[in-house]
Amino acid sequence: MRVVDNLLQNAAKFTAAGRITLSCRNDEVRRTLQISVSDTGIGIEPEKREWVFERFTKVDPFKPGSGIGLYLCRLIVTRLGGDIRVCPEYRGGCCIRIELPY
Repeated sequence: MRVVDNLLQNAAKFTAAGRITLSCRNDEVRRTLQISVSDTGIGIEPEKREWVFERFTKVDPFKPGSGIGLYLCRLIVTRLGGDIRVCPEYRGGCCIRIELPY
């Protein structure tokens, strides 16, 4: 819940207008739960898609926050045996996808 909440808060912070979408899908073949949060906000530049998961990094230094939210999300997800990443194929904002095994 903490990870999803953080992703939704980030999406709201960087989406002045448009929409935020939370989706969940069960992949029975790979035995994973896939959760994604997408928005129509400012997006993340391709060269910063991994950088945003480092500690104390901020896409926009003028927005509130400490820069550890996505770092903590990755820490939690990887400790659960999963993966979290920015979707490179998504256009028109940002999409972050979590994949958790079950």
